[in-house]
Amino acid sequence: MKKKIIKTELIIGLIIVLIASNVYSVNVDDNNSKSGNKTMTLEFSFSYPTIVVEGDNIWAYVNESDLNMVITGRPVIPVNISVLNFDFGTKILSVDFEHSDPQVIQIPGKLPITKRYYQYDYLDENLDVFEQKDLEIIMEPYPVDWISYHNGGGLSHGNHTTFFTLRVYPLRYFSNESYFLFIDNISVTIEYEDPSEHLLDVYDVYDLLIISPPKFKRSLQPLVEHKNIKGVKTRLVTTDEVYDRMHWEGRDDAEKIKYFIKNAVENWGISYVLLVGGLDGQSFNWNIPARYSQVVPLVEQEYAELSFISDLYFADIFDSTGGFSSWDSNSDNVFSVWNETFREEMDLYPDVYLGRLACRTIFEVRNVVNKIIRYEKERCDYEWFKRLILIAGDSYNDVNGFNEGELISEEAILKMPGFIPIKVYTSKQDINRRTVNKAMNPGSGFAYFCGHGSPATWNTHYPPDGKIWATGYNLKDMIFLRNRFKLPIAIVGGCHNGQFDVTMSNIIKGIRTDGFLGYFSSEPGNAGRFWYNEWVPNCWAWWLTSKRASGAIATIANTGLGTHGDGDLDNNGIADYMEVLDGWLELRFLEMYGLENYDILGENHGDSLTEYLQIFYGNNEKMDVKMIQQWELFGDPSLKIGGYIY
Repeated sequence: MKKKIIKTELIIGLIIVLIASNVYSVNVDDNNSKSGNKTMTLEFSFSYPTIVVEGDNIWAYVNESDLNMVITGRPVIPVNISVLNFDFGTKILSVDFEHSDPQVIQIPGKLPITKRYYQYDYLDENLDVFEQKDLEIIMEPYPVDWISYHNGGGLSHGNHTTFFTLRVYPLRYFSNESYFLFIDNISVTIEYEDPSEHLLDVYDVYDLLIISPPKFKRSLQPLVEHKNIKGVKTRLVTTDEVYDRMHWEGRDDAEKIKYFIKNAVENWGISYVLLVGGLDGQSFNWNIPARYSQVVPLVEQEYAELSFISDLYFADIFDSTGGFSSWDSNSDNVFSVWNETFREEMDLYPDVYLGRLACRTIFEVRNVVNKIIRYEKERCDYEWFKRLILIAGDSYNDVNGFNEGELISEEAILKMPGFIPIKVYTSKQDINRRTVNKAMNPGSGFAYFCGHGSPATWNTHYPPDGKIWATGYNLKDMIFLRNRFKLPIAIVGGCHNGQFDVTMSNIIKGIRTDGFLGYFSSEPGNAGRFWYNEWVPNCWAWWLTSKRASGAIATIANTGLGTHGDGDLDNNGIADYMEVLDGWLELRFLEMYGLENYDILGENHGDSLTEYLQIFYGNNEKMDVKMIQQWELFGDPSLKIGGYIY
C-alpha cells in the first residue's frame, strides 16, 4: 500500500450529508488521539477502466466516476466527487490517504487535448473573436496527485454549513510514455477538531431583509405586511440607515451594504435578502449599487468584456472560517480579480439567498410589489400554473450536429413531471412576437428560453446547422404580452439579458458609424464594460419581470457573456450543452422544484449555485467562476413558488 499525508489548515466539522455512491465504508472515530481530535475515513473502490479508441481519439472511463473532467488545455480524465457537509467552524488538521499498488495501463497513443469547450450565447457574430491557443500539458503526470479538495462556507437548504469537496482520480495520465496509472481502491482519512464555539449564534428575529433607497420605502410597506402575514418575518431598512450604521465599516456603499447583511445574519438570523433598486431612471446613478467582477481575461472570452455585474458579491458573506469574504484579498480596491498574474481569494458560496428587484422608479416598485402579493396570496390555479413553456432552437453549428436548445428543452420536460410542455421550437415554427406571446398569454408556472441574447433581445437559430437566425423576441414585443397575473418564473439562457446597468444615455456616449453594436468603456470602475448602441431603457430580463400585471414573477438571466458547453468532448453520448455551465445550472434549478419539491425561489437559485461550485470549482476554470457570478435572480428570494395554500 502507498501512503501519503497532506497537512492543511481547512475549517470543517461534523458530517451531515452526501457521500459519493462508491464510498463503501465511512468510519468516524470520536476519540482518535490524546488531543481529542476526531478522524473520518472514507473507503473507495474502482472497477477496471474502459478504454475507447476512435481514430486518433482516446477516452478512458471508470464506472464509479461522477464526472468526466473537461478542462481547457488538458485531456479528459474521470473523477469521483464526494461532497461532505459539516458544521460551520471545525478545523481540519490533515488529510491522509492510502491506495493500492498502481497498475500500468498502456494506451495506443496520446489523449486529445481539449481546446475551448464552450460556446457563447451572444447575438452578434461579427465581433472579433480571440483565438484560443493550443495549450500543452505542463504537468506530468496529470492529475498531479490521486486526490484534491476544496472547501467553502455557505447555505445548504437554509443551514449554514462548511462544504468539503473531495476529488479522487482513479487514473493518472503520463503523456510522454502514453500510459495510465490506475488504482482500484483508496482510503482517505480526515483528522479534524471541533470548534470551541459556534461561529454563528442561532437567532430567529427576521427571515427576510429588504434594503431599498428611502424613496421606495412607502411603496414597499405592503410587501412587508404581506410577508409577515405569511409567516416570513421581514425587516425593511433604507440605504440611509445602512450607510449610517456602517459608518466605520466598508470602503464604499456596496461594501457597507455587505457588512450590514453580515450583521443581520449574525444578529437577526436572516436567510433572505432582497435588494430593491437599480439605476436611478435613465441616469448613471445607482439606487442600490452594483459590484463588478473582473474574473475572465481576454483569451477566454469572445470579446473584451473585462468586467460584469455580480450580485453574488452581496450573498457571499463568509469564508469557511467565518471570516469576511471581501472579494479583494490584496486590498487594492479592485474586486473579484482572476487573471494571468493574480487570483483573488473568494469563497463564492452564498451565505444568504439573495435577489434583486432592479427598480428605477416608484412606479416599477408598485408594479412588482403588486405582482408578488397577488401571486403568493393563494395557491396558483393549476390550469395555467402547470404549463411549462419551452422556447428554443439550434443554438450552435457544432461538429456533432446537436440541436442543442431543443435537446435541453426536452431534458427540462423530464425534470418537470406533471407539467404540460408548450413548445415553441424553430424546428416547427419561427420564434417571434406572435408565437412567443401566444404561448405565454394563457399563463405558465415556468418559461425556459434557451439561446442567445443581448440586453435588448433574445433569439436562436433554425436547424439543421444553427446558422440562420429566427426573428427573435425583443423588448418591444413584450408590450403586447397579455398573460395577466398568470406569471411564470423565467429561466433565460443567453448573453447579457440580465445586464441591468444599461440606459438610454449610453447611446449618446457610444454612437458609431461602422455598424458596430456598441463600445467599450474606459471609465474608472467600468473599464472594459461593453455598452450598446441600441434603444435599451432597461435590460430584457428586468423588462419582463417589471412589466405591469404581466410578464414574469421572476427571471434568472446572465448579467454578462452567457456560456454553454459545445459538442461532446468527453464522448459520453450526452451533449456538453446540458452537462456544464449555463445548461447545468438551468436544468438543476428546474430539477429542484420538479423532482425534489423545493418550492422557495431563492433557495433553489442559491443551492443551484452551491452545488455547481461543489462539482466544478475544483476544475480551476475561470469560466466556472464567471458562470455562477453572473447568474442573476431578478425576483423575491423568499417567493413561495406557486403561491400559498392558505
